Amino acid sequence: MKFRSFLLSTIILGSLVVTNATVLAEEIGSSTSETTEVNQMNEVQTTETSASVLTQTTEAVSTTDTVTDTSATNEMATNETAASETPTNENPETAEEITNQLTDGQTITHTHQADLSEFTNGVMARSARVANTSQQAFIDSIASSAQSLANENDLYASVMIAQAIVESGWGKSTLSAAPNYNLFGIKGNYQGQSVTMPTSEYVNGQWITVNAAFRKYPSYKESLQDNAKVLKTTSFQSGVYYYSGAWKSNTKSYKDATAWLTGRYATAPNYGSTLNSVIETYNLTQYDTAKVSTSPMYRLYNRHTGEHLYTLNAGEKDYLPKVGWKYEGIAWQAPNSGQPVYRMYNPYSGDHHYTMAQSEINFLKPLGWRYEGLSFYSGGSKPIYRLFNPNEKTGTHHYTLSASERDFLTPLGWKYEGIGFYGY
Repeated sequence: MKFRSFLLSTIILGSLVVTNATVLAEEIGSSTSETTEVNQMNEVQTTETSASVLTQTTEAVSTTDTVTDTSATNEMATNETAASETPTNENPETAEEITNQLTDGQTITHTHQADLSEFTNGVMARSARVANTSQQAFIDSIASSAQSLANENDLYASVMIAQAIVESGWGKSTLSAAPNYNLFGIKGNYQGQSVTMPTSEYVNGQWITVNAAFRKYPSYKESLQDNAKVLKTTSFQSGVYYYSGAWKSNTKSYKDATAWLTGRYATAPNYGSTLNSVIETYNLTQYDTAKVSTSPMYRLYNRHTGEHLYTLNAGEKDYLPKVGWKYEGIAWQAPNSGQPVYRMYNPYSGDHHYTMAQSEINFLKPLGWRYEGLSFYSGGSKPIYRLFNPNEKTGTHHYTLSASERDFLTPLGWKYEGIGFYGY
């Protein structure tokens, strides 16, 4: 596959016990993710190269991408072939040079030279998929960092992960593997750390093999950070960002982002479709949904007063059973941020009440209720139902994630008051 060489400037970058009330088994949702099986190549040869020397008046940092050549055939999941790595300067005419001018004045040259047929013709063959634990292991090793960086930078984690797969040949190149962790072949040093490796450069009209210093990162995260910086800060005109068409806020889906990268990040006409194939085959869009940090909301029951207590405090959860309370499990998962839910306490009845409404807090205080402050946060898509029992003096309010528990209690005299808040 031949690439056109061109130059650009760049930037670096969860049981209610009321008679026979139902347990909370259904109250705790769980999510599963399926790993799509894929077809594995018998042979993978990765070669690291970098093209061209760029003369700049500003600091120049070159990048080299992994070259991957494969012949794809069906193989069993347990028969994984290790990739061989040999620095070479063969077929130098396939190299393309793209320089990014960052808004901080730094320049980074991205040399894309990957053979995309590995990902379009072999790995992506739907008719002959086989499980590959090493490939999933690579995805797992970068997914968390990619997801966090994508959320911070208005980018698609799916696209970031797919690029890392394509650019580094599944992290099997010497440069991208431990202890170097350089996924995108960026030259120079990182906090004074570098690794010297052979690379091909175009000097005085011909290709030669030279030893060059490449950035050595402490982990994949820092390498992903550099690439995210390129996508966010490359600009050749004040206020105009070269890769803005790949940002989440400017697109409807990841496919819009990969289409924008085609002809810009890499000139290969099938670059976007290759990334799409990788994203679809490995279900990488699961990482585009922001990961929400949650904490378990513990539920306890006092058989003497009939009250249910809800708390995030593990210490409170462990102490109360020692003084007569029954621990009933996790009522739901509460987000660690969102809309605040406050806790009120009635020292005369020993009852607790939870509300998001300041007006309710203001109403209860003159009646003798004590304000105990923030209890937890409301957020998510699962409704927490609120019920009221007018026949009781304590434990008058009940909160549950279970619709069946809600429906069981109403015929027993409980009044359904609607959705109190939300959780996970």
